[in-house]
Amino acid sequence: MKISFFETARYRSPEPLPSAWPAPSGFYDRGAGARAYRDMIQRLQLVEELGFDWVSVSEHHYSPRILTPSPILAAAHIAAHLKKITIALLGPMVPHNNPVQLAEELAMLDTFTEGRLVVGLLRGTTNEYLTYDLNPLEARERTDEGMEVILKAWTEPHPFGWQGRYFQYRTVSIWPRPLQEPHPPTYALGVSREACEFAARHRIGCGVSFAPFEIVGKSTRYYREQCARYGWQPTPDHIVYRANMLIADTDEEAHAMLRRQPDRAPFVLREGVRDAFMTLDSRNVAGEARAPLRSGPLPTTFIGSPDTIVEQIRRCREEVGAGVLDLSLWPAGADDVDALMRSLELVGTKVLPRVRDI
Repeated sequence: MKISFFETARYRSPEPLPSAWPAPSGFYDRGAGARAYRDMIQRLQLVEELGFDWVSVSEHHYSPRILTPSPILAAAHIAAHLKKITIALLGPMVPHNNPVQLAEELAMLDTFTEGRLVVGLLRGTTNEYLTYDLNPLEARERTDEGMEVILKAWTEPHPFGWQGRYFQYRTVSIWPRPLQEPHPPTYALGVSREACEFAARHRIGCGVSFAPFEIVGKSTRYYREQCARYGWQPTPDHIVYRANMLIADTDEEAHAMLRRQPDRAPFVLREGVRDAFMTLDSRNVAGEARAPLRSGPLPTTFIGSPDTIVEQIRRCREEVGAGVLDLSLWPAGADDVDALMRSLELVGTKVLPRVRDI
């Protein structure tokens, strides 16, 4: 089992912030923002020293909760300071971006990192389509077409044209090409039938996130079924599972920490955005419909002492089949950094050495 740390560049505000999304940018404190990025590098130097396999970053907008609106910039900054750890972009939002430019910049980043790059390609969330003036009903198709362009740009040795429904290019011929051949390890991120089918058809990995084992297990089983349909068998490393973990010295302490966490969603959508989200967002788990909006916090899948966490990871391997865990370590808030550092040390010293052979 490989273990990854999900880095959000935790922003520690000097004053209380509104919980609504989008957050008013007038609340942003420039000094706090600069400190967040400095602290990010110091934290990740410890992550590398502890022996984590990956560090991951992802694209989100208009919120202090995840301060990486450009994961490619964040990854380049991290790569300049860390020399061994794999850097996973999980991921850039494909429908929001120019896929040819994404292909070029990711190829540059793969070269900068000397082949330490992993890429997850993401559909994203409806609230962010709305802020970018995109139609949420087109998001799935835009994502699939954009991923097709990226994969072809990485692998096609001759200039080609692309005339699709959402993207049109007279000529595509990227320089540089990725250092890794034919391209970095790549994942289609999402629990939907469409994401699983795309990943299987193109023989790339599948990334699932923030749901209990029984939910993501449906998707990973469907992914493996589709891989068999296309004539190949994925390895555990083809499946990444991003999840919350709350680790403490004892089970009792971990559950007490969980009870102290606020029982609310990580951010609250403004009324108009929430209504649009509920009306326009269509989601499924391996083809089964699911609600678009959660009413509470994202689930904490792994919780307890190191011994308990190790057993939960064993169960994860059995039920989900994941070979890579991408962990968002609680406490999820930015303020209790000492608790976060303690969590990192517990995972690095008490869990990592025991899960390598799972």
